[in-house]
Amino acid sequence: MRKSTISKEDVKTFFRNNGKKIALKTGLTLLVLFMITAICLSIYSIAAYSDLRITVDLSDEKQTVQGFGASMAWTFQRMGLDATDEVKEQAIEMLYGDSGLRLNIARFNIGGGSLDSNLDNVPPYNNGWFDKDRRAESFFKAEGFLDADDEELKAAFADESNYDFDTRDQGALGMLDMALATGGIDKIVFFANSPHYLMTVSGTCTGAEVQQNNLKEEFYEAYCDYLLIIVDNLVKRHLAGLEKVPEIVISPVNEPQWDWGGEGSSQEGCHFDPEPLAAFYDVFFDKLEQFNAENGTDYKCDVLESGNYKFYPGRVDIKDYLKAISKYDYFDDIEYISAHSYGADDSKTHRDRYQNYIDDKYSGLGISITEYCEMEGGRYDTIESGLLLGNVISRDMTMLSAVDWNWWLAISPCDYNDGLVYWDDYGDGNQKLSVLKRYYVMGQFSRYIDKGDVRVNATCSDLTGWAGLDYSAYKKADGTVVVVVINNSKRDKNVTIGGLSDYGNVTTVRTTSAAQSGWDETAGEWTGRVSLPAQSITTYILSK
Repeated sequence: MRKSTISKEDVKTFFRNNGKKIALKTGLTLLVLFMITAICLSIYSIAAYSDLRITVDLSDEKQTVQGFGASMAWTFQRMGLDATDEVKEQAIEMLYGDSGLRLNIARFNIGGGSLDSNLDNVPPYNNGWFDKDRRAESFFKAEGFLDADDEELKAAFADESNYDFDTRDQGALGMLDMALATGGIDKIVFFANSPHYLMTVSGTCTGAEVQQNNLKEEFYEAYCDYLLIIVDNLVKRHLAGLEKVPEIVISPVNEPQWDWGGEGSSQEGCHFDPEPLAAFYDVFFDKLEQFNAENGTDYKCDVLESGNYKFYPGRVDIKDYLKAISKYDYFDDIEYISAHSYGADDSKTHRDRYQNYIDDKYSGLGISITEYCEMEGGRYDTIESGLLLGNVISRDMTMLSAVDWNWWLAISPCDYNDGLVYWDDYGDGNQKLSVLKRYYVMGQFSRYIDKGDVRVNATCSDLTGWAGLDYSAYKKADGTVVVVVINNSKRDKNVTIGGLSDYGNVTTVRTTSAAQSGWDETAGEWTGRVSLPAQSITTYILSK
């Protein structure tokens, strides 16, 4: 086959005949790109450098807030046993006390029994990838039923005499008692990552295979009995006599869409496909209704604890679980489902997609954010890490109208970004508690926004969002207004906050990048004009 060739003369002739057209088109293209760039820079300059206005509309009410919390998982067990009294008291004050975060939601972990000694040499607990510090104790005395058949086990799980509430999990329960003694706990969520291992297909608290539906279908009722017996006994033993009795919520499932099985399983967890999970909840709601009627209790069920609210094309995601549970009658009684913010982080896109879907398919269904942490190794004591948390909270509260918001681990001993308070036990009697910037950012919300406060609408003149502001506003029953504003920009901002002209007094609480900055508080006269330091979060508490 003959190859065609282009000579230098052909090229010269082409450009001689077409050069002006090419130059004109290139010039026009460059001009358009220049104009677009100039317009974008102009808009950015206006957003980034001009004075901004946030307008609060007190008449436009959104969700009623239930509060803020964190999980009492794993570390609480060891800390309750090994920490000094001084350290335990200090930790509880830092989390639930008036001088600390003032958290009003406690999430207590019901272990699935992975800590039982008979599992010490059983995969995955004997593998390097399983975190030994995340094995959890169960109140059920499994040692008497290791060789029992299914019918014997079902009867055993329904018998209170087969549970030990006097010696099991006493470290975590001691810490719970101390938290309750502060008088600030309004709600306790008893959550389980896995059913008891004797109910599972794999015989352990993780699946033997990836995405294995690990709770045996014939044990759906037994798992309900197990949870209700445990929760009811803990309530009777640890909440009796309290002046303020917290709301009791049971969360039987946690992050059902994740693998929770096979190589790499590092903690208790149980996968459910959407249809089996929906069927299990049908059993649980029936059992819960019957139990409340027979015992005069008012325990509630937390539904879903989805690993996140992101959508995954071609994969099972939260939409599939909502579709499955919406087929059952109990769905009509669900006011809100719970989800975690992992993967979404501070993305506005993921929140928009989720909320648009809910508005279209399940209008009126609320959301509770029950878990989040920054999934990174290390302990990032930076304002950037702190403000990431602030943005996640602010956007979950405003874009999703979350009724409450919970961090993952209240206390962590790890070199990982999963703790509000860090506990270092050096093994020689020397113990230390420490916090990062995120602790103070969390407090900008949890210390000043209380159960019963109502979020109200707020808008900003920065329509593009390029100015780097995040904001939310809340009003209390006594008329007090709380406004939280985050300046993510590396530049100071001057902002006018409108709609609050009836207010004359303000307490300003601020956290900045300065090493010594915690909750820096000042009091003064409210004018509506505020200055926001670069990379800061500020809470304004206004009264008349």
